[in-house]
Amino acid sequence: MNSSKTVSRRESFLAILLVVFTTLITYGTQIAQLGFYRDDWYLLWAAKSKGAEGILSLFQGDRPFVGWLYVFDFSVMGLSPLAWHVYVLCIKIASALAFFWLVRSLWPNRKIVTLFVTLLFVVYPGFYQQPNALTYKQLLLAYTASLLSLALTVNAVKAQKIAHKAVFTLLAVILSAFYIIIYEALVGMEVVRLLLLWLLFLQQGKNWKENIRLSLVNAVPYLIFALAFVYWRIFMFDSTRKATSVEGLIGGFTSLRGILGLLIEGGKDLLETTIFAWTVPFYQFSNQVEYRDLLEALGLGFLVVAAGAAYYFLVQKQLKAGDGAEVESSRDLLILGAITIFVTTLPIIAAGRNVNFWGWDRYSYQSVLGVALFMGGLVFYVFKGRMRWILLSFLLVSGVLTQFLSATYYRDFWKVEREAWWQLSWRAPEIEDGTTLVVALPGGYGLAEEYEVWGPVNLIYQPVGALRLPGQIMFDQIWVDLLLRSQEQRLVRDTFTIQRDYGKVIILSQSSPKTCLHVLDGKRFDQAVNEARTDVRFIAQYSNVDLIDTSAPQVIPPADVFGEEPSHNWCYYYQKMDLARQMNDWQLVVDLAHKAKSHETAPSDVSEWMPVLEAYVYLNDVEHAKQIAQLIRDDKYSHTKMCTQYRSIKEQPAGYDRVSVYETLCKK
Repeated sequence: MNSSKTVSRRESFLAILLVVFTTLITYGTQIAQLGFYRDDWYLLWAAKSKGAEGILSLFQGDRPFVGWLYVFDFSVMGLSPLAWHVYVLCIKIASALAFFWLVRSLWPNRKIVTLFVTLLFVVYPGFYQQPNALTYKQLLLAYTASLLSLALTVNAVKAQKIAHKAVFTLLAVILSAFYIIIYEALVGMEVVRLLLLWLLFLQQGKNWKENIRLSLVNAVPYLIFALAFVYWRIFMFDSTRKATSVEGLIGGFTSLRGILGLLIEGGKDLLETTIFAWTVPFYQFSNQVEYRDLLEALGLGFLVVAAGAAYYFLVQKQLKAGDGAEVESSRDLLILGAITIFVTTLPIIAAGRNVNFWGWDRYSYQSVLGVALFMGGLVFYVFKGRMRWILLSFLLVSGVLTQFLSATYYRDFWKVEREAWWQLSWRAPEIEDGTTLVVALPGGYGLAEEYEVWGPVNLIYQPVGALRLPGQIMFDQIWVDLLLRSQEQRLVRDTFTIQRDYGKVIILSQSSPKTCLHVLDGKRFDQAVNEARTDVRFIAQYSNVDLIDTSAPQVIPPADVFGEEPSHNWCYYYQKMDLARQMNDWQLVVDLAHKAKSHETAPSDVSEWMPVLEAYVYLNDVEHAKQIAQLIRDDKYSHTKMCTQYRSIKEQPAGYDRVSVYETLCKK
């Protein structure tokens, strides 16, 4: 018997080691290169400018308790992106171990099955926004708490001692309350709790009447809180956000058509969260990455498969158990998983949300417990022999590859975004209060919401106090607001009012990750000549660089958010040359050009030579002006467009002789 216990302990140690290893491989290899994204920015700005009061105000209208959690989190993590990503990685490890404990408690004799089901849970590719750590921390934390609560409930039922039952139940109830008040859409997990209790008593041989009675009795402590929470949400708390209002959550159940819609969407989401989750994101990411990153992702995926294979053969030998003896019946996983997916997805569908892999992948995560069980049942019940292990290997590789390549995308996104804000600080020492900054980043890294502009900009230019600089992203009708010089207000999370004046605008654009950020000047055309977006070229005329105070000292972005200053490559010298051009300091432009040349750096976009060309023309340095003109002329496409623009403009701007520039650039 001692020998059997020793073998069991060794197996448990190896299994836990493999679970942690897989989590680290899947999510931890790139965290040092990740940053802040999307909704992170208004949280960061509120934390920096308003402190605890600002954070709490953001969530008072929908999830007040979440605000207190963020206050605590910011007191520990601060504004360091690495700290937040390590924190979320630890939550993910805790979640994986909680899941492992849950399935081992339910099926203690199916060691191989439960281990590989846990690995499927770990690498699940249907939710791939973990790199957006600050925003989705609450979802991951709530789900971890729900899994721990379920595992404690199962072990409370199985415990022999009354004291153990009481402690496990108390902790499970506390965690149940914890996860529901963080993310109320996880309320479907309480139905899962009833399903697990039913399964436990079914395993104990109870008849169906006794099973129902025992399941309900054991669920009473959780039902009491759940009902109290529902009462509070309906009759006491007034949610100001539609997505989290009770009316939104139950509105889908009020008609026959609504009920049918819920059933249909639930069936669709069953397919999307199970089958399509392992294929669609896999294709999306693998189809648009560098081969180097793809090969690295595949290598990590096969490493996880190899580690799983080593575990399997070692454990099979230790336990002296064949594959068939352990996996002869996994139908219960298949059925339980399908029901779990359905009941956990219903609240999401009722709120008017559904799973898709074009931005709403987060609505699959509440069902990941069910997906792992369902796919584990599919692998071990439906498939036999070699096909079983081929399918399992594909699923593991697909999951690891998707998560790794998602992190790769966010890694590159942060590089583009972080460097763009540093470039702005080099180019614009100070910006007049009330100036609206309109930002267009390269296509694959385009900004989605306005706070992705004003959040980082105000952290740089006004980290404490009232918001000075509103922001906006590109949208189809922005030209109308610019033409009419409109003014508008926007309420962010029913908390902060953003006032925009489209008569005071600076437009920033970066056409590709290889080019520099262009602070567009409406009196010039050369900066936008190679813009990939026609709408940016069209609205460039409304950008007013006179709103930049060129005499102010350079502002330094806070290193805790934006990291250390990037190396001074071409874009640094370009921004400084463009700033000197605005000041008509032509000698400084030339001096900066010489420094750039000494560092053997040059632009990817030849239009960025224009400050240098103008400086040489203004200083009457014909020889060097012709050399720069030739560099531009070598790009026939850009040269033709620029000369066409020059011919169409007859007025001369102040500061340099446009005719001389035209003759130097366009006439041989």
